[in-house]
Amino acid sequence: MKIGDHELTSKDLAVAGIFVLVVIALLWVMVGAKPNPTVLQKGMADPVLLQGGIPGAGKGQFSYPRGIAVDSNGDIYVADSRNHRIQKIKGADGKFTLQFGKFFNVGGGDKKKLENDQLGMLNEPNDVAIGPDDMVYVMDTWNGRVQIFTPKGKAKRAIASDDGVFAPRGIVVDPNGFIYIADTGKHRIVKFDPKGQKIKSWGMKGDKNGEFNEPIGVALDQAGNLYVADRLNFRIQVFSGDGQYIREWPVKGWSKEQIDMEPHLAIDQAHSLLYASDGRGHKVYCFKLDGSLVSTIENDAQGRPLFSVPIGVAVDKQGALYVVDAGAGKIFKIRGQF
Repeated sequence: MKIGDHELTSKDLAVAGIFVLVVIALLWVMVGAKPNPTVLQKGMADPVLLQGGIPGAGKGQFSYPRGIAVDSNGDIYVADSRNHRIQKIKGADGKFTLQFGKFFNVGGGDKKKLENDQLGMLNEPNDVAIGPDDMVYVMDTWNGRVQIFTPKGKAKRAIASDDGVFAPRGIVVDPNGFIYIADTGKHRIVKFDPKGQKIKSWGMKGDKNGEFNEPIGVALDQAGNLYVADRLNFRIQVFSGDGQYIREWPVKGWSKEQIDMEPHLAIDQAHSLLYASDGRGHKVYCFKLDGSLVSTIENDAQGRPLFSVPIGVAVDKQGALYVVDAGAGKIFKIRGQF
């Protein structure tokens, strides 16, 4: 083959072919290597500081997200429930960082199987909490176990109860690594030690002090007292860390409807405030720790409704509130109510 007066050899053609393939590959990488999306962006108006997210299965998209937690660096973890994964968002710039978890139904209630089978796989995680050293604790709800991940999303181990749990929802971890979960279907709280051994459970179905009717959200105050969203008793109960009943107060907005009524709790320890979501009422309540109502968060500065179905709540070190809107597939960062 000739180009002008030059006779192309087979070697020339091979080199040219390789060059073309390299160029194509580089172009492919340049087109495909899009930067991670910015999930959280400036809010619409006070009190919203940041907001973002849309329904879907891509990066920074959510399918009925529920729980949320913020680590010591201000990075955000979201239980993207129906995508069966956790998404991590950089707190500094609101960008998607990573995701971990895929769907798997472990099945059965055998403790050994739950603690060893398909680690890192999830089945509708409902909540996420941050423990010591910023380890990420995930309430793997429909697998009936807790899974522990590194901040980079590597599965380390799983924890299960020897007597089984049913549809557990909420989780919180104290500074010493003790784990509390709301065993929603069995109407009780279960406490594990830092090694993952069950050391205590309390509660049964009922409406007396220390009894529950579908507990969901849990949170700890600075003194180590546990606050429980006792959903169908329409109240928040408070216990010592070893399960002794202390007090309670009613939450008048909570309703008996099953759909969208999954109240989560978060405590701003520095300012002694407790936030409780109300999915059916499209709002978040802010209480003092004695149960007195401080404010109700439901509208922006122009009076427009903020939320569709708020469920997950969390507080960062500065006292800002994070709210997961499961219905809209969105995350809000809201000015603290102090």
